[in-house]
Amino acid sequence: MGIIKKFEVTMFGLSKFVSRGLTTSLRRYISVGESIPQTNLTVIEKVNGKFEKATINSGSLFKNQKVVIVGYPGCYTPTCETLHLPQYIQRAEDLRKNGISKIYAVAVNDPFVTMAFAERLGAEDKISFIADGNGDFTKKLNMETDLSAGGLGVRSKRYSMIVSDNKVETLNDEGGPSFTNLSAVSQILEQSSKKGASK
Repeated sequence: MGIIKKFEVTMFGLSKFVSRGLTTSLRRYISVGESIPQTNLTVIEKVNGKFEKATINSGSLFKNQKVVIVGYPGCYTPTCETLHLPQYIQRAEDLRKNGISKIYAVAVNDPFVTMAFAERLGAEDKISFIADGNGDFTKKLNMETDLSAGGLGVRSKRYSMIVSDNKVETLNDEGGPSFTNLSAVSQILEQSSKKGASK
C-alpha cells in the first residue's frame, strides 16, 4: 500500500495507550471474510428532522447491503471531531456512488452523548451512528483498546471496514487511537471503487 502518512502520531499523547492496547494481541481479531458478530446495536439516525435512537440486531442492520463501519475512540475527542468523521460526512455521496448504501460510525459512548455529537458534526443523513455504550459490539469485534491511563477507560480502536451482507470485505485497523490515512475516507473510497469495478 506504500508509506502511510501520519496525520497524528498520538491522540492526547496516547503513545503508551497504543502499546497497552496491543497487549491483547493474542486474542483473535475479526478478519476479512468473517461475519459480523450478532448483537443488538443502538443505532442513531436522523428521522423527520431530528436524531432518534433505535435498537436493531446487527444481523438485520447489515443484511443484503454494502456498508462502511468506522470505529473511532470517542465523541468530542479532537481528531474524531475535526478530522476523521468530517471526512466521511464530506465524501458520503462519493461512497454511495461506489455502491456503499450506509456509513456507520461506532464509538464506546452512550446514545445521548452520541446524538449530541451527531448534531454538532452536522451529520444529517450522511452518516449514521452506533452508540456502543457498554462496548459490547466493539469487544465482540475484538477492536477495543485500553485508554485508562488517560481517564478514558476502554474505547474503540480507530478503524474502517467495508461490510457486504454481514461479511467483512476489507479491514483497515490502526491498532489504537492514532489516525493515519489507513482509516481515512480516501482509503475506503479507493477500496470501494476497486470492489465495484471487480463486479
